[in-house]
Amino acid sequence: APEAFELTSSGGHLHANGERFYLKGLSWFGFETTNNVCHGLWAQDYKTLLDFIKTNGFNAMRLPFYLELVLNNTTMPDSINYYNMNEDLKNLTSMQVLDKIIDYAGQNGILIMLDLHSFLGGTFMQDGLWYDATHPESMVIKGWDTLIARYANTWNVVALDLKNEPFATTWNTGDLKTDWDKAAARIGNHIHSTPAGSKYLIFVEGTNKSPPCTNACFWGENLLGVHEAPVELTQKDKLVYSPHCYGPSVAYQSYFAAPNFPANMPEIWDTHYGFVPNVTGNAIVIGEWGGQLTGSDGQWLDAYTTWLVETENTDNFFWCLNPDSGDTGGLLENDW
Repeated sequence: APEAFELTSSGGHLHANGERFYLKGLSWFGFETTNNVCHGLWAQDYKTLLDFIKTNGFNAMRLPFYLELVLNNTTMPDSINYYNMNEDLKNLTSMQVLDKIIDYAGQNGILIMLDLHSFLGGTFMQDGLWYDATHPESMVIKGWDTLIARYANTWNVVALDLKNEPFATTWNTGDLKTDWDKAAARIGNHIHSTPAGSKYLIFVEGTNKSPPCTNACFWGENLLGVHEAPVELTQKDKLVYSPHCYGPSVAYQSYFAAPNFPANMPEIWDTHYGFVPNVTGNAIVIGEWGGQLTGSDGQWLDAYTTWLVETENTDNFFWCLNPDSGDTGGLLENDW
């Protein structure tokens, strides 16, 4: 591992030890589901999949998890095939399997972002705030403290995605029960105040409908509030804004049917979040994007990648490695 590997977000881009850093990432999901582990280990050895990721030029991986998995150390994984594969994962808890995956990723030079996707296994569609009735903010912070302590000496765990798609939140309305900009600052500043927490990039996703989004925003895409109220992290150069953005296969929006689609899209992306690096000086990293390569989805993907390159916002986590993401598919075929 490098002697010291320090990522920062300034001048509108990511930097590693002061040099411009280009992040090419993907998500590998499963630790946020009731399987309690990355999907696909029923079909492949975890090292085979991580070697595939490295071979294809990826240098970062986003790992969704659910909160109670982190807080309950004894939970066991479901759906791992140990016959002629994954033999070193036998009898390990879910968190111990996560340790193994992160460690081997590090050997392959793959950085890790941990993503609080939901509070219970598979509940992300309901979990629109950063807390809920049975998981108060204090418990969420305890979850982050637990992870920070666990990976204090793990060089490649470098970023924390504070909440996946907080679609029920508001931005800068003055309501502390729903204002995501204030919550993200509270949680991020807490993380940075802990001895082992100061190294982490803090990823903050957008909202959905607050402030009102001209041209419908996807969950996590709406960063319009940043104009008036950027997230106030004390360690400003550790803040990354991370919108999620999709094409027609994920949710139909009227702009996908415009006569000039996809030429109409760049103006929409610019409005929703493309302005952020110029306004704040912080990087944006696309936290999720993806979809089918055919039809209007394929047109959308071509237009999107062109826009990302032209605006120099190519840092991203593609959704996803898994073939079993129903609406988007993934990089692997159905047999993994």
